[in-house]
Amino acid sequence: MSKINIKKAIVSVSDKNLLDKIGKYFLKYGIVVLSTGGTYKFLKENFPNLKIKEIAAFTNFNEILDGRVKTLHPLIHAGILANKENPSHLKQLKQLGISPIDLVVINLYPFEKISTKKKSSRTECIENIDIGGPSMIRGAAKNYKSTAVLTSPEQYENFIREAELNNNHISLNTRKELAKLAFCKTAYYDSLIANWFLKKDELLGIGQSSVPLKKERSLRYGENPHQKASIFSFGKNKITKISGKDLSFNNICDLEIAMELAEQFNAPSCVILKHGNPCGVALNNRQTLAYKKALLCDPISAFGGVVAFNQSLSKSTAKEILKLFTEVVVAPSFDDDALKLLINNKKNLILIQYFSTREKNLFSIKSTRNFLLVQEKDQLVVSKNDIYMKTKKKVNNKHLEDMIFGFIVAKYVNSNAIVLVENLSTLGIGIGQTNRIASAKIAIEQMKKNFPKAKAILASDGFFPFPDIVELCSKNNISGIIQPGGSLNDELVIKEAEKKNIPMAFTRSRHFKH
Repeated sequence: MSKINIKKAIVSVSDKNLLDKIGKYFLKYGIVVLSTGGTYKFLKENFPNLKIKEIAAFTNFNEILDGRVKTLHPLIHAGILANKENPSHLKQLKQLGISPIDLVVINLYPFEKISTKKKSSRTECIENIDIGGPSMIRGAAKNYKSTAVLTSPEQYENFIREAELNNNHISLNTRKELAKLAFCKTAYYDSLIANWFLKKDELLGIGQSSVPLKKERSLRYGENPHQKASIFSFGKNKITKISGKDLSFNNICDLEIAMELAEQFNAPSCVILKHGNPCGVALNNRQTLAYKKALLCDPISAFGGVVAFNQSLSKSTAKEILKLFTEVVVAPSFDDDALKLLINNKKNLILIQYFSTREKNLFSIKSTRNFLLVQEKDQLVVSKNDIYMKTKKKVNNKHLEDMIFGFIVAKYVNSNAIVLVENLSTLGIGIGQTNRIASAKIAIEQMKKNFPKAKAILASDGFFPFPDIVELCSKNNISGIIQPGGSLNDELVIKEAEKKNIPMAFTRSRHFKH
């Protein structure tokens, strides 16, 4: 059927936002409405002249089991699923005294909201698993040729506009698009429930499950202008754009990494990141100084990058940021003066407020040509108790703090990663080379250019396969090395460190990032 005339609707919503718009539409076109509970009460009170009937009165079967069973009835589902182009279906409806239902307006019990509240009991979560709602949505979506389905208040306005332009008729194309969205809605809803039931190990192990993803919006394009792209979330959007131009695919990738690295530290931190890799990181109790020190590491790469902080952005730091072209600034909050300064001076500068992501059991997702890979997030953070000195020469507390700082930064650098640090600031970063000594040479060259007198700590995300990096360190004022260990040549590497009088520590954990 190219168009259907909306004569009868069923409405049952937990989210009553914009329900008054639907009520006015029903009243205007004399649409017969079947409804339940709070939805029926709302429509009856606000639209006393509406042709509305409770579902229990229509089916002549009262709700049972504390409301668990109310819409699960043949009179309801036959009306939703009947194919109006099938004479046999229409004959059966007539024999049973059932009129077709042309429109289903459903939004589901708020399982997502309830299940993510810390105070919600297991019983509350279970009772917020909708059964009748998804059944009606799926039925209407399956039967889109004869039935329209609305699953979100956001859809009401366009639906009503089309109805008003077409004498209360809805096109096949619109019904098909609404059906697509309906199946996406139930798929996401079921994936939330499945993953709530599953333990983390079941999700990553033998348990069959889906990953709950919700489309937020389409993007202008992907990594390049010729690639289409969209953004999906896990349901909890932790970022809010305050000002500036639209976020791009690459902006989102970069700001997520930058803010996650900034959050690794309790002390005030600044992370400058470009093309997926940090190009400057520093800690300092004075935020402005942390920014300046981070910038010194690689001011060329910082141009057009993302800058992230783990504390509210101050006005003095904002003044410094304005001196260099920056694409995105990310912080948990912005001082009023800082916000005003940045907005007034850089209208295109993207300002992002983010909310803490320090949650347990987060997952990392990556796609390949043929697979979607899901793994547990790398949340390991080394502490002093995780450091094992392998040389006779030890390090003082200051160098130990630099070791830990450098190893944390290395976790966010594409492997092979080498990070040179001094006084809780990066001095050189070697990124993504296919052999570790090449990364070390890049980091050292960068350090020598910007900090010729430095005596840095070297942090590596993976073990040293050969002693050659130690030899390189001895020629370039490296005052300590931290690496995971685990190579077949560990003893040779340690022996070389002893020979060169360079203290070396193992963490026994690596941080490859691909």
